[in-house]
Amino acid sequence: MTSRCLIFLLAIIYQVPVFAGQGKTVKIACLGASICAGARLAHPETASYPAQLGKLLGPGYQVTNYGVSSTTLLKKGDFPYWSTKEYRAALASEPDIVLIDLGGNDSKLVNRVHLNEYEKDYREMIGAFRALPSHPRIILLQPIVSFVKDTTQIWDPVIKAQILPKVRQVAYDENVELINLNALLIDKPALMPDGI
Repeated sequence: MTSRCLIFLLAIIYQVPVFAGQGKTVKIACLGASICAGARLAHPETASYPAQLGKLLGPGYQVTNYGVSSTTLLKKGDFPYWSTKEYRAALASEPDIVLIDLGGNDSKLVNRVHLNEYEKDYREMIGAFRALPSHPRIILLQPIVSFVKDTTQIWDPVIKAQILPKVRQVAYDENVELINLNALLIDKPALMPDGI
C-alpha cells in the first residue's frame, strides 16, 4: 500500500478520537487478503500496511494484522476469509476499530457466480463485529485497482462495475465509514509491480 493510502487511513482514524484522554490502548484489527497480509514483501511483519500504520499511529494504538492472502469476503468463495483462524482471532481480540479490506479476490472468475451474495455476507461480517462488547468503529476499504490482464483472475472491470457499488451500498445501509482506496491508485500501475 502506498504512503498516500497510509496517510489517508491515518487522517480517517485520527478524525474521531476513540478513547481520547482515557489512557486506554486503542486496538485496531486489520482484516483483508494479500495487501493486508503483506504478500510478496520481504518483511511483512514490518512492511505491511498494518505494520506501517501501527508505527505511524505510535503509542496508544495496537494495530494487528489479520490478513490472509487469497481470501474472499464471499462465504462461498474459493477461499473464504470466514474459515480462517485470523477471522476468529480478530473477533476474539474485541477491537476498538476494524478495517475491512476484502473484495479483490471476489472478482475472480471462480467467485463471480456468487456475487449476488456479496452484500449479504458483508452485512453479516459487520454484524459479527458490532455484536462484540467493544462495539468497534467499523471502516470499509474499497478494493484497489487491478492491472492484471488475465480475465479469470482479479479483474478490474468486475471490481469497478460490481464490487465497488456493493461495498458503497453496504456502507450506506449499515451506516459505517467507507474509504475509497480504489480512486487513489487509478492510472498508477507503477505502484503495483504485480498488477494488484
